[in-house]
Amino acid sequence: MACGYHINQEDGLITVTGNAELELSELAALGRDLLTDQEFCPEYAQLIDLRGIFPQQPDSAHRDTLRNFVVQEFRPSVKASIAVVIDDSLERLELADLYHLIVNLNDTELFDSYEQALKWLVRREFATPAAAQLR
Repeated sequence: MACGYHINQEDGLITVTGNAELELSELAALGRDLLTDQEFCPEYAQLIDLRGIFPQQPDSAHRDTLRNFVVQEFRPSVKASIAVVIDDSLERLELADLYHLIVNLNDTELFDSYEQALKWLVRREFATPAAAQLR
């Protein structure tokens, strides 16, 4: 498979990476595999790194299938923040589709910098204010 995921139970973080040309159905299959993994926890933050992934030219039905999976199945099953990292290898139409999908999902952000995505996740999911620690 061109993509894979790692569940880090110790840190409460799920990372998704890939580095090949793939069909959108492979992304949906990976998402379904993750949701059914015994170690999956909906409270774990997710860092989805799409740099280096080159979707094969999908038709609108494939895009709609992936969009429906993400909106109706995947995002409702995740209770934590999701950071998605992209690079400029995606075509404009793919970028526009991804942007429109991401901005409509709660607690999900799109980044072109891996470091910025990590910082955002840490601030949202892993940083506890000092006052709260003292209680």
